[in-house]
Amino acid sequence: MPIEPAALPLDRPGRDAGALQVRVFTSLEAARARWEAAEQDCAGYGFQRFAWLSQWQRHLGQRQGWQPVLTEVCDAAGRTLMFIPFGLQRRAGLRVLGLLGGEVTDYNACLLHPDFASQLPMADWEAFWRALLRLLPPCDLVRIGRSPLQIEHPASGAMFDNPLAHWPQARAGWKLERAHVATLGESFEVFQKARSAKMFADTRRQRRRLEELCPGGVRIVLRAEGSEQDAIVAAMARQKARRWRETGSRDVFAEPGYLDFYQGLAADCGGAQGWVQVSALFIGDEIVATHWGIAHGRRFYWIMPGYEDGQWGRYSVGRVLMDAVLQDCIARGFALFDLTVGDEAYKAQWADHELALASFEAGVSWRGKGVAALRRLWRAAREKARGHRGLRNLVRRLRGRAPLP
Repeated sequence: MPIEPAALPLDRPGRDAGALQVRVFTSLEAARARWEAAEQDCAGYGFQRFAWLSQWQRHLGQRQGWQPVLTEVCDAAGRTLMFIPFGLQRRAGLRVLGLLGGEVTDYNACLLHPDFASQLPMADWEAFWRALLRLLPPCDLVRIGRSPLQIEHPASGAMFDNPLAHWPQARAGWKLERAHVATLGESFEVFQKARSAKMFADTRRQRRRLEELCPGGVRIVLRAEGSEQDAIVAAMARQKARRWRETGSRDVFAEPGYLDFYQGLAADCGGAQGWVQVSALFIGDEIVATHWGIAHGRRFYWIMPGYEDGQWGRYSVGRVLMDAVLQDCIARGFALFDLTVGDEAYKAQWADHELALASFEAGVSWRGKGVAALRRLWRAAREKARGHRGLRNLVRRLRGRAPLP
């Protein structure tokens, strides 16, 4: 249910202090109509869609103890200027305010109307957050992860400063990451010219080798539907889990809820006309490479690729599929191929620019401020230790690893 709208108590000389109104919703369904209407007019990434976050809350957020505190900021006419998918979670005895979406969400942000800055200039943003906190349920700590410094309008491509990056105390503890993005251009030929000719020649060669190995049996499905989509998602999960185990990474598909999220979103929003796109490279009846991604506005998101190893590893099957998906994106008029977060080496071969992401935490109560200060000191000490060869090698020995020269 929504909490009744309240005037944002901002002290802004010469402006109407009651011009901005705030609604807070404690369930996703109660907010759905306003949320989906805001998606049509506001800047935001695909990860801020109601469909994405409602699936996350159903399969993962509830398990992790997240309570929605969905916050809508409107002007005097009732137009949505900002929709923030806040949630509250108790961690180690602290009430933590963050954004719904968890690990599956690469970019955490709000939906932001292009007119927001004209209604509330950047100089007022820190005061805005302080005033807004007084209207929300009490919290000890604000923790925001991987939030873009700028938010893109999905239709026009216009970029707007992200007000979350101007949270009080945020810059003092910023941790910056980068996401990798490729500009697609008007044709695949133009796209290739700005990148390694050798890479594309090798991809074509690998495709020919596959076709020689299995004449007439090489098939690429770009937007799977029905039972074929289900089979590809299952293959993707198996391929990703194998790769995570090989690299010593966390296998999230072995944990409850994660695979349900991807399966549920594909079932509800996939298929030829959906914005979830499930793709695969088949050799005969075998699925040797997979991808689970989304399309939103001008941007296609390369999110969850997988591939078979063993006899197929020598054929670069993952790159063959990626090449086909990218060509399809250009043909369909997408402007950007978003490789999202992560520093895998292959991304540098395709991307031509980056999207800056900030993570931060800020204390609200005295307990939260103490925890935030201690964590900042710990991070600073850890960074200093990384630059000290003796300490670094001591840690390696304690972990049973050989010291570095």
